[in-house]
Amino acid sequence: MADQRHDDTDYSVIPKAEMVLDHSPSGLLLPGIDATTRREATRLCARDYLEHHVFFNDRGYHNHLVHHLLAVFTMGAPSESLQTIFDQSKPTLRSRDAYNDSVDITADNFKEHLGQERCYASYIHFFRGEFDAAGDDWKARALDYFFDPQVFRLGMDGLFHPFIQVGYGLEFDSKALTAMALAQSCVHRKFYQTLLDESTVADICSGTPINDGPGLSLMQILRAAREDPLAAATVFSEQPFLRTGADHVEKLSAKYANAWDVPATKDAIAAKHAELLSTLALLYGSLTRPGYAPLLHFIVMHSLTSAYFLPIFFDHLSLERQAALLKVHWALDLSVFLLLGAPALHVPPELVSTDTHGVKTGAWASDTNGWLEVFKKAIDSQDSHIPKVIRSLWRGSLLGSFGSQAGSDDGYELPPAINWLYLARRTIDVVTLSSFEEPGPQIEAGRRFWAFGMVGFDEFWATYPRE
Repeated sequence: MADQRHDDTDYSVIPKAEMVLDHSPSGLLLPGIDATTRREATRLCARDYLEHHVFFNDRGYHNHLVHHLLAVFTMGAPSESLQTIFDQSKPTLRSRDAYNDSVDITADNFKEHLGQERCYASYIHFFRGEFDAAGDDWKARALDYFFDPQVFRLGMDGLFHPFIQVGYGLEFDSKALTAMALAQSCVHRKFYQTLLDESTVADICSGTPINDGPGLSLMQILRAAREDPLAAATVFSEQPFLRTGADHVEKLSAKYANAWDVPATKDAIAAKHAELLSTLALLYGSLTRPGYAPLLHFIVMHSLTSAYFLPIFFDHLSLERQAALLKVHWALDLSVFLLLGAPALHVPPELVSTDTHGVKTGAWASDTNGWLEVFKKAIDSQDSHIPKVIRSLWRGSLLGSFGSQAGSDDGYELPPAINWLYLARRTIDVVTLSSFEEPGPQIEAGRRFWAFGMVGFDEFWATYPRE
């Protein structure tokens, strides 16, 4: 359990952790934030920095406290909500100091301790020193460490959690959060065996050998990967995300991610990010087979929530690194699709209908703006992932009319335009189970959590409830 060194009246934790929460140009800051809530968010993040380990058990499950706090903070959550989230999470978390080997990490030996979770606090100390030495260039120093091939393969693993944590550090222009994030990357365990190897990443980013035109679109890649004979090697399992027989998935993901052409230009990066976010939203919202109770998938959800942070990374990367990051992200997204059994998409008509609700900041005065209700419900949700989903969908809503309605003369198939507000409301309505209560009684009462299984197989649906 986490230690109890500080109480809720102790603001000395802020200077002790040197915790600062500023805001990046690409971050989404929603109405309702004031100096009081910013101070409370800073205090609670400082306590997490000082008190808690990044994993809350020996299976590598992630501490989501900062993710949850900062997502609702940006939506204008009151101080009381922030404190409640902290209080509910704290009993489940490990103590940073009690789970610490106090290794002396240096620039010469930092790779010698990769994957060792008891070095988390030591890595934080190391990276804070590196950032201080870099002065105003600390973010460039941080990203150079993140893109080191041995760190990058860990930082992009684990359902994107280390990547997301780095994204929060950049979004809030915070050395403390970024040090936590890089420390998490360095102590992370490995799930993917080959997909994130330096040589495989280089192949993914090398070109588009499958056709001579603009490459394949993401919609075309989903179809081609599903129809590839190697996809048939995927077999049903009740626990598909254990390390069992997924080598073919990693090979397929690398092959077809390579077919997505991402030119290293500003306009191309913007268009490809819009294509990625829209495709992930379509996949997230279209996995329920007709006649069954609505389903939203836990693993696909992480692809969607992590894509929120891509523009925040882009603010600090060369165009070449932006293109590479997009392609690697898609390779991992595609691996999830294939691990689930390459499910067919069943697109609800509402998902691709026109979204007429205002999304620009000037529309907040309107009582008919449906996003305001969604934000309030996301703040009140007791699932730590819901606010992150809503933020990703809100970012998607700012894409405007992007989608297949724009047409293409070269056969490049874009995803349909997404009704982002519909998908946000569906998320709020479908996922109702609290992360902080015993699941059994909640399930008996009809509350619902995320789906985890291989939805591309009939075996999954044989036990899934009908509408």
